[in-house]
Amino acid sequence: MALSFRFSAAWLCTLAAGTLLGAQTPLPGEPPPLHVSIHPPSKKDRDYREALRLYARGLMEERDNRFLEAVTTFEQALALDSEAIPVLRSLVPLYLALDRTEQALKSCERVLQLDPEDCETWYVLARQHRSRSRSSEAIASLTRLLKCRSLADRPDLHAQAAFDLAVLCEQSQEFAEAEAALQEVARVLDNTDAVMERTALTREEVDGQAVEAYERLGQVSMKAKHFDAARAAFEKAQARIGPQDRVRVQRVSYNLAQVYQAQGRPADALRYLDQYLNTQPQGTEGYELQIALLRQVGRASDVIPTVKRHFEADSHNNALRELLARTYAENGQLADAEREFKALVQEEPTPAGYRGLFRVYQQQGRSDVIFNELDRALAAVNPENGRSGSAKDAACARSILIVLRDEKDMFQALLPLARQRLLVSGGARQRGDRAAQPRPDTVEFLASLAIRAHLLDDAEFLYRSCLDMQPPQPQFGRRSSEGDIYVGLLRVLLAAHKHEAILEICDRGLEHAAATNRTLFRARRTQALLSLGRLDEALTEADLTVDVSDPANRVYARTQRAHILAAAERFDQAMAECEALLKDYTEPKDVHQIRITYAFVCQQARAFAKAEEQMQKVLDADPADASANNSLGYFWADENKNLDQAEKLIRKAIELDQQERRTGVKFSADADHDNAAYIDSLGWVLFRKGRLDDARRELEKAAALPDGVDDPVVWDHLGDVYARMEQPARARTAWQKAIDLYEKAKTRPRDAQYRDIKEKLKLQELDSHP
Repeated sequence: MALSFRFSAAWLCTLAAGTLLGAQTPLPGEPPPLHVSIHPPSKKDRDYREALRLYARGLMEERDNRFLEAVTTFEQALALDSEAIPVLRSLVPLYLALDRTEQALKSCERVLQLDPEDCETWYVLARQHRSRSRSSEAIASLTRLLKCRSLADRPDLHAQAAFDLAVLCEQSQEFAEAEAALQEVARVLDNTDAVMERTALTREEVDGQAVEAYERLGQVSMKAKHFDAARAAFEKAQARIGPQDRVRVQRVSYNLAQVYQAQGRPADALRYLDQYLNTQPQGTEGYELQIALLRQVGRASDVIPTVKRHFEADSHNNALRELLARTYAENGQLADAEREFKALVQEEPTPAGYRGLFRVYQQQGRSDVIFNELDRALAAVNPENGRSGSAKDAACARSILIVLRDEKDMFQALLPLARQRLLVSGGARQRGDRAAQPRPDTVEFLASLAIRAHLLDDAEFLYRSCLDMQPPQPQFGRRSSEGDIYVGLLRVLLAAHKHEAILEICDRGLEHAAATNRTLFRARRTQALLSLGRLDEALTEADLTVDVSDPANRVYARTQRAHILAAAERFDQAMAECEALLKDYTEPKDVHQIRITYAFVCQQARAFAKAEEQMQKVLDADPADASANNSLGYFWADENKNLDQAEKLIRKAIELDQQERRTGVKFSADADHDNAAYIDSLGWVLFRKGRLDDARRELEKAAALPDGVDDPVVWDHLGDVYARMEQPARARTAWQKAIDLYEKAKTRPRDAQYRDIKEKLKLQELDSHP
């Protein structure tokens, strides 16, 4: 029973008892007499009084921002009176503030069992379901909320709940339900005086919310193809907009233009669209709609003059400049298109601008100009004076790379040019003329794209050509790219599983390299020997790598030895190596690398508690370490514990990674793609939480990413999701893909996960043939 009701009843009983006993009114200045109950209080009464006292104390602790103490106090009160609704309500926001979501949800559900008409608690419950992507539960909660009688005095909550319900229904493609909910929002807000009487909103604020509701209603009706209803909603929105807000009136005109277009009335659509475009919107949707409408009414010749006129009136709108350039190109005016695209990428170097410019060059048969643009961009990013390029230079190079990566025909047209220029420069070098030589970093760039396109033979040729272009000795004042070229070539050979060729290149590097640290070659030799199954030689090479490494690379060499020991399943030795490293090195960057290695070794050894401990220490030192956030979240997901916190860590890792790729000066072929390992971790934690559809979506995304398509762990996880969703054929395909990748890429140890997949396939085979 609620505290407020019981307190009132107790107070009335006390008052009645005092009257019946004929209590005397105390004389002025005398303290009132103490109440003495006729009967001794029962345990229930004592518990109630203590619960009431604890409730009051908890409120004071909450007021003083002592949230942990307040929670403890309220929980003590609840233990004495389990039906105390005020206590349960007070716990909900505190649980949420302390990230104890499950307890908050249970408290909400208990409140609603005791008081089903509590509309505010229904709304809190719905919001929590929505934040956890539980759309069906959120819709059910909001639907029940809207039936509460108490909403009659809460028009603000009534309108907000109905609007939230509409948004969820729209996201679920339930357009009829979304329309009904938005009509209810409009009905509440149309009673302006009642809303103003019961809230602090002004008439202008109520009108603004009503306009938003009608606009959303019109958009949903459009999706449901109820065009007359959509037009009526947009007209009502215009009617509620104040005369001073002309921009909003014109914005609704765009919606009406869409309605008329959908109804096959392009002339009426153009009339409303002109009103909207007078506001000079930043996007291009309205302008593109105008182009389509002009063509529909037979005015195609007006398209270019119209777009040009819009741009002259709004010359700082780069999106509009891009549209003008595309329109020129579509109409065969390539010189004008080239001019506008060049101006665009000069001001804002985006992939869209470079894509348009390079398409123009292709139409003109000038792929050599694309090659030159790539060369120029890389020269700016990696100037020969040794200075670093600017963020804008990096943005240009990044955008060009994205275009060439995504437009395979455009990139592949550059490969014959690269081969031709390399052959010409090879002859020039023999004559002593180095001026005709293409930039090594440009060739290296194309080689990296060739790797991504799985054109490994082309990539190997390009990298070997780069290596042949290197001067015999480093030149003063110029940064040598020799090390990068060796790294790239070894990467190609690794992708092609040419482990013997890796040993050959490493031997060449150890003998002839002029500007590359020998630790690289020793380390790659170690990995190649391991891949070839020559374990004893790999361990010997790992020891030699440590012995010959300089102090700057000693930590790397020793952590690699720990990895090799773990691959050989000598886990005690690997962990001992990591412990020794932690004693020998104290610099933060060294400790970070050591703890990451230690966590990996412990994970391989199935010592999950130690792995978690090391990764937590990495995070304590640097909470913004994306890799550590992901790794700790993955560890927890793998152990099926701390799942809410694991999901938060993994999402934080994805966000940090995205921010780095978006704002940093570094660039790569996949700079605009998420990290497949992080997306895999997110899918795995969602699988552990039972959110199978969400897990499937994330893991399928990870498996489609360039660094996920060949990752057996991703395919193993995806197979588990398919199996849980009772899709055995797809599960088997995914697991078999994981096995094939393990066996093909010998660089990955066939660890316990490999054996687990084999066992799952075997069990599935037995189940299918009982």
